[in-house]
Amino acid sequence: MRRNSDDDDDSPGVFDGIEEMLSGMTGGESAPVDVHQYDDEIRVVADIPDAERGDIDVRCDGRTVAIRAATDPRPFRTRADLPAYVDAESARTSFNNGVFEVTFDRDTDPANIGFH
Repeated sequence: MRRNSDDDDDSPGVFDGIEEMLSGMTGGESAPVDVHQYDDEIRVVADIPDAERGDIDVRCDGRTVAIRAATDPRPFRTRADLPAYVDAESARTSFNNGVFEVTFDRDTDPANIGFH
């Protein structure tokens, strides 16, 4: 790859801050989360540094989890597909130093109705 002489220029450019602007347009939809899979549970971890515990809302349909928080300057919103079915009613949450965790017990596939 050929480098231009102005590649090392530290002055502000036209594209500085473009990722921040685009994430603002989507309302924070691209907020990353980590999904950890264990034998009997699935844990979702999200960094939400500007939130208060009471501002965080979690919804789960057994296969997808959505996390929302009213944070400034823009709300935190993310959605993650889970690697296995979970019992949505089993959600256990913790929030410490801006790190939010929600843990679900694994559940069986609802399409598996026992035919052999």
